[in-house]
Amino acid sequence: MNLNFNQLPVGNLPYNDIKLCKQMMLRIFENIPFLPELPLMKSDDDVFHKTIENFPYIKFKDEKLIIAELGNEGLNQLVTLMEKIYNSSAPYDIDMFASQSPYFDLYIEMLKRIQPEVTVINILGPFTLANSIFNKNASVLLVDKTYRKFISCLIIIKALWFIKKINEASPITKPLIMFDERALVKFGTLKRANESITNETVTSLLSKTFSRLKKEGALIGVQSFEKCNWQLIFDSDGVDMISFDAYNNPTNLNIMAPSVNKFLAKGGCINWGIVPVMNENAIRSINVSMIYDRLMSTIDNLSKEGVSMDLLLKQSTVSVQGNLSKYPILIAEKAIMLTHSLADKFAPSRR
Repeated sequence: MNLNFNQLPVGNLPYNDIKLCKQMMLRIFENIPFLPELPLMKSDDDVFHKTIENFPYIKFKDEKLIIAELGNEGLNQLVTLMEKIYNSSAPYDIDMFASQSPYFDLYIEMLKRIQPEVTVINILGPFTLANSIFNKNASVLLVDKTYRKFISCLIIIKALWFIKKINEASPITKPLIMFDERALVKFGTLKRANESITNETVTSLLSKTFSRLKKEGALIGVQSFEKCNWQLIFDSDGVDMISFDAYNNPTNLNIMAPSVNKFLAKGGCINWGIVPVMNENAIRSINVSMIYDRLMSTIDNLSKEGVSMDLLLKQSTVSVQGNLSKYPILIAEKAIMLTHSLADKFAPSRR
């Protein structure tokens, strides 16, 4: 994956005025536009709702995602249609599965005007979705092969819809689909609780999802800001970028240095979520020099474990380490601008 950007757009934003959001997009993310989540403008404008929007038989109940039983006739018909789309190379009308957000029209307008090389779309990852949806028996659907296929189909179709809209707006633009896999942190607990959940269960689910989207020209990223087992991602097919919390978990990759080196050697990239946004005080107290030194120290420590320093420098981007919508605009924008300055300072190291 050839990087033409230094700062990866991450997280939902605190704007309740679409014009202010557009100004930030044009200032910072013109070369790497993305579709931001704006929960202050639309309460359900988040990665969960965006992913499942317009898929019938799934709903939120008591803060949980509930799905109908597979014996439901309507759900069975939906599954049949989804499998046809999944397995077909012919175009299907998938607008019935569309997602809407306050910024969507401006995002498409930006793509048409700028024609960027890469754009970013964030959706929920298959592992996390499989651990977020329950049937009436409260079963974890990851253990059920049929439900796993349904979840993979759902995510693929949603991503295909975004890819279609991006291609219509700018045929030269590659979509970078960033999968939010915040639930990867739970894998060890799930594996101990149920022996049918294995490494292969997860890597197969991920690989089938990613490989199908690669066929459509998408780039694949996986993001988790929890301390998790990244080996599962390195063992999955089709991943172009990983994005992790390099501030709170700076050594998360060190214990799997050979896999990191192999990933980079094949063209993979690392996004370092190095700018802390866990609380307002953290944002107020940081400056570019502090974070740059911390970033270079973190990269150097991974290099000492045997990972190529040249590849680490050339195939890296930086970002904040989480969402920003809970902060005042001035605080959130400080984090974004600081990350932008860090990216500029870091850029010469990549040459």
